[in-house]
Amino acid sequence: MARAAKKKKPTRDEIERLQAYARHAPFFLRLTRRRRTTPPVLVIKERIAPEDRDDLEGLTRPRAKSVERGVLHGDAARACAPVLKRILEAVQDEQAIPLGLERFMSAEGLRRTDLNLPLDDEAGAKLALFFRLQTNIHDAERIELIGRRVALFSREEAVYWLANITPSDSALASWAVRGLRLMLCGESGDPRVPQLLERLRARG
Repeated sequence: MARAAKKKKPTRDEIERLQAYARHAPFFLRLTRRRRTTPPVLVIKERIAPEDRDDLEGLTRPRAKSVERGVLHGDAARACAPVLKRILEAVQDEQAIPLGLERFMSAEGLRRTDLNLPLDDEAGAKLALFFRLQTNIHDAERIELIGRRVALFSREEAVYWLANITPSDSALASWAVRGLRLMLCGESGDPRVPQLLERLRARG
């Protein structure tokens, strides 16, 4: 069987085009750096349209704003690169041509600290869910399990659950996060986590 063709490294023109798309995309994934945060650092942000903002009081000409939805960094980011690739490879431009964003989830790509990758609603919602749910979990297998299960969500499921874990009421958000996290990766120390994770890995 012939090997799959190796995807080329993004050119400077391609990167500039992606940056331009990212300025208007509903979500974008930022590869950056932060003090006291172990690299690589990936930040998912959602762009809120002026008419959808809930902080318009006193503003005469409101603009779209970007809201951070979660951060993935360090060993967890590297370990979950296959999950991130799976989500990112489905992102296309307006002509339905794949953007090749998965190429940045390599050892070299994750060393970048100055890049915004444009995301559609589906990829953005999935990454926002994943990044938010894995926060404060220290078990690498449970983190990967969340990512792999979120990657299997449909667009509608991802958007629905993201809306549930990001309401303005902090209590409601906290309950939704705890409930969904339990549904996706069980509790800390559950011996069934590695078994389920191996089955999902085998599916690719």
